[in-house]
Amino acid sequence: MGLDGILKLANFCRVAAWRLRLRLRGGRMGRRCAIAPGVRLECGRGRPIVLGEGVRLQRGVVLSTAAGGRITLESRVYVGEYGIVRSAAEICIARDTIIAPHVHIEDFDAANATPEGSPLAADPIHIGRDVWFGAGVRVLGGVTVGDQAVLGAGAVADQSVPERGVAIGVPARVVRFRGASPEKGKAPA
Repeated sequence: MGLDGILKLANFCRVAAWRLRLRLRGGRMGRRCAIAPGVRLECGRGRPIVLGEGVRLQRGVVLSTAAGGRITLESRVYVGEYGIVRSAAEICIARDTIIAPHVHIEDFDAANATPEGSPLAADPIHIGRDVWFGAGVRVLGGVTVGDQAVLGAGAVADQSVPERGVAIGVPARVVRFRGASPEKGKAPA
């Protein structure tokens, strides 16, 4: 068995262990998922993590649910190195979404946490299909990101981004639409 075979076997064992752990805690994992070393999936009964088919989680990714939280990553979602997804309400990321390294998606504000550690208010986050996040993006509670939208590197989304919108900056603002000519800023009809 070559190095490639050993790496495939290691991934198979990691995925099998996480699949069992998620199932025991009310979550589930689809087929053909790839989970790199150092990934943490922190959930419990009543606060599941659900991974669709072909989800890929790179080194250092953390998916974590607090009381009342739920995380769903649909088919073929890719989360880059050291991405963090934390929920106390609900975070749903639709299929074919690509999330670059060091992205933080949190549906609550940790600054408003009680001394016991539970957030005071949490608002669901919904991310559409085929969305692209650049490195270091932050998505805050209550935000909806429309299908095929793009958030540029370092953007902080504190408001919703429309379908096919390209948003940059802090706070993130839509500067054009995906598939649009740069001078017009509108998507082709």
